[in-house]
Amino acid sequence: MSGRLAGYAAEIERYLRGAAGVKREELDDDKSLTGARREASEFQAMKSYERTGGGGRVGQGQAGSLVSGGRNAPRSSPRGTGGGSVPSAAAATSSAPIMVYGATLAGFRPEEEEEDWKRRGGGGRGAGRASATGRAARAGYQARAVAARAGYAAGAQPAVFKVMPNPPSTKDAASRLLNYIGKREDEKGEKRDIEIFDEDGQVLATGGARKAFLETFCETFEPPLENTNFIEVRFELAGEVTDAALSEAMNKAFGAKPFIYAQDGHTVQVYAHTDERAGPLARVLAGGRENSRSKALDKIEARLSEAMGAAGVVAKAEVMAAVSREPKAKYFLQKFIRTHSQVRHANGEPVPGAKNSTKAAASVYEQWRPQFSGRERRNAYHLLFSARAGTDANAVMAAARAVLEERAPGYKFVLAHHKDTKHVHIHAMVQARSAEGERLKFYKPDLVAWRETFAEKARENGIAMVATRRMDHAMTRPFTKEHAGAYRRAQNDPRYQVSARTIERVEAKRQRRLDGQSLVVNGDAIAAAWQKTVTTMRTAGVVGQALTAAESIGNNFLRFRRDRTGEGQPGPAAGRGADQSGQKSFLSHPGMRELNALIGDLNMAQTPLEMRRQMARVNQALDNMRETLPPAHQGQFEQYREEVNDKMHDRLARLQFERQQQRRGGGSGEPVPEREARGRDLPTRDDPRQPEHPRTGTEQQKVGAKQKDANKQKAWQSEEQDRKTQRSNDNDYER
Repeated sequence: MSGRLAGYAAEIERYLRGAAGVKREELDDDKSLTGARREASEFQAMKSYERTGGGGRVGQGQAGSLVSGGRNAPRSSPRGTGGGSVPSAAAATSSAPIMVYGATLAGFRPEEEEEDWKRRGGGGRGAGRASATGRAARAGYQARAVAARAGYAAGAQPAVFKVMPNPPSTKDAASRLLNYIGKREDEKGEKRDIEIFDEDGQVLATGGARKAFLETFCETFEPPLENTNFIEVRFELAGEVTDAALSEAMNKAFGAKPFIYAQDGHTVQVYAHTDERAGPLARVLAGGRENSRSKALDKIEARLSEAMGAAGVVAKAEVMAAVSREPKAKYFLQKFIRTHSQVRHANGEPVPGAKNSTKAAASVYEQWRPQFSGRERRNAYHLLFSARAGTDANAVMAAARAVLEERAPGYKFVLAHHKDTKHVHIHAMVQARSAEGERLKFYKPDLVAWRETFAEKARENGIAMVATRRMDHAMTRPFTKEHAGAYRRAQNDPRYQVSARTIERVEAKRQRRLDGQSLVVNGDAIAAAWQKTVTTMRTAGVVGQALTAAESIGNNFLRFRRDRTGEGQPGPAAGRGADQSGQKSFLSHPGMRELNALIGDLNMAQTPLEMRRQMARVNQALDNMRETLPPAHQGQFEQYREEVNDKMHDRLARLQFERQQQRRGGGSGEPVPEREARGRDLPTRDDPRQPEHPRTGTEQQKVGAKQKDANKQKAWQSEEQDRKTQRSNDNDYER
C-alpha cells in the first residue's frame, strides 16, 4: 500500500505544483456570499476578456488585471499602517487561487446541499421552522469548505493555526514564554532580543517595557485551584496480614498521597486523597455502575489491587465513595473517624483524639493540606500562526494581528515573528481572561472559526490561503513540539532513544505523506467531497489547471478506495483498517461511510434538540454495525463507540449551556471551567452518605426551594461533568 499511496501523492502534488506556478489575480473581500457573488461577476468579466483574446483562462496563462492591488496589499507593519501596493509579480502569483475561491463560493447552491442532507436523514419531523438558523449555518459552513478545497486545488496554501500545549498559568510561566517569544539566536548562536508588538502595535524594545507589559498582562490571572478530591476504598484481604506489611503495601498502592485506614478482620477501609477527578466518580456511584459506560472505577480498583499484590498483599479493592469539595471532604473525613475504630495514619500510627471526631478530622485535614497538589487555571494561551516558506512575513503578521483584534477584542497580547525556520510562523501570547472578566474559549468550533478568520485576513493581505480540513487532502496527523524535539535529539545524539512511532509521525508529516488510515476509513467520503467541489467549480465556470487538479485528487481517492475494497486490483491491508492478522477490522466495514457522514453532521446541530436527534441516528448506525461485526472485533468497536459518545455528549453539553444563556437574556461569560465542573460532586437524594440534619418548619421550606433550584440545573451539570477535554493536541486541534 505504501507504494500505491506514494504514487497517488506524487500525482496529486504534480497537479498542485503546476497550479501553484500560475499567474494569479486579486479579488475583493469575501466575507459573505454577497461579496462572493460580486467577485463571481468580476470572474465572469475575466472570462469574457479571455474569450476576446485578452488573456488565458485562470489556471492556464497570464490573467488580465481587473482588480486593483492596493486594497488587499500586505501591510508593511504589524499595525497595518503604511504600505504601498503589492509588486505586480507577487499580486499575479497570489490572486488566482483567491479568485477561484470566491467564484466557487458564489457558485455554491445551498438548496442542493439541503436536499442532500435530507436524503441522508437530516430532515427529521419538526425540523423545518425550528432549524432555519441551523440550516443557514450548515449551508454557510459547507459553502466555505467547498470553496476552500477549490482554492487549495488552485494552489492556495492551507491555513495553519495552533493552540500550543502547556500554556502559561502563572506569572513566572508567562515571563518565560515572553522571554522565549522575544529572543532568538543570531548567526553566532547568541540570543538577542527581537521585535515583539503588543495589542496597540507598540514595540516592546527594552527590558523595562517588557516587564511593565507583563505586570498589566498578569493582572487578570487567577490563583490555582486546590485539588480536594478524595475517595473511600474497601479492601478485602485474601488472608492474614501483619500490620507492618499492610501499612507498607498501602503506602505503595497510594504512593505519596495521604490517607487514613481502619482494619476489621479481613476488611480494610481507607479514606485517601487522589489525583482522580472525584466528581464523575461520585456521579457513577450515585447512578449505579451498571447504568454507566464509564470504566474509571474499574481502572482505579484494578490499579490498587495490582499495586497491593505487587507489595505482597493479595487484596481486592472496591471504591465505595468519592467527594471533591472541601466542605464535603471534611465532613466525610470526620464521619470516617467517627464510624471506624482504631483509625491509623499512613505510617501506622493511631489517629489521636478519635473520641472527638470533629477536632481529629480538622487536625488531620490541616496536616494533609500542604500535600494537596494545586490545579492551575488557564490564564493565558500560546498561539501559533504559520504560512509556507516564501510568504510575505509582514503580511502574515498583519493577518495574525487582524485575527486577534477580531476574535479577541479587549484581550492583551504580544506578537513576534521567528525567522529561524524556513516557513513563516508568528507566535502570540494572549490573555485567557479580559479585564472585563470574559474568558477566551477554544472549543473545536472556535478553532474552526479562528482558522477561517486567519485565512480570510491572509487573503485580505494578498496571501492565497484557505481554511481546509486535514481530511480534505488526507494528510497525516501533525506532530507536537515534543515529537520534534525528541526526533531532533535522536538525530544529533545516537545515545538518545526515540520510538519508531514518533519517527514515523514526524517524517510522514514533513514528507507530506497521505494518511492510509484516513483513506481506508473515509476514502469514499473524501472522494465525494472533492466530486462535489468539482461540480461546484464547473457551475461557477472555473476551468484550467485548478479544475484538473481537483478532479485528479478526487479520482485518486476513488481509485485507492476501489483498490482497497477489491473493486479494482486487490491491495494489501494497511494501517488500522486491518488487524494484526491482515484481516479487515471494523474500520473497513461498509457501514463506516454512513456513520462518518452522520458524525460529520454533528457540528451542524445548532440546538440541543437537533443534537439529540443526530446522536440517536449515530447510535442507531452503531447498533446496525455491531450486529454485523464478528466477535473478534467487538471489543475494539465498543471502545470506539464510547469515544464517539463522549464527543457527542461534549457538544451536547455546550449547546445546552448556550441555550441556557440565551434564556437568561444572552448573558455573556464562560461556564464553570471544565476542570472545576469535572471535579464537582453530584449529591443526590439517594446517596446514603449525605449528612442528615433534622429540619422543621421554615428550614424545610428553604431546603425544598434550594433542592428545586438544584434539580433545574442537574441535567446540565451531569452533562458538563462528563466532559473529557484536552483533546489531543492535535485531535482537536487537527489542522
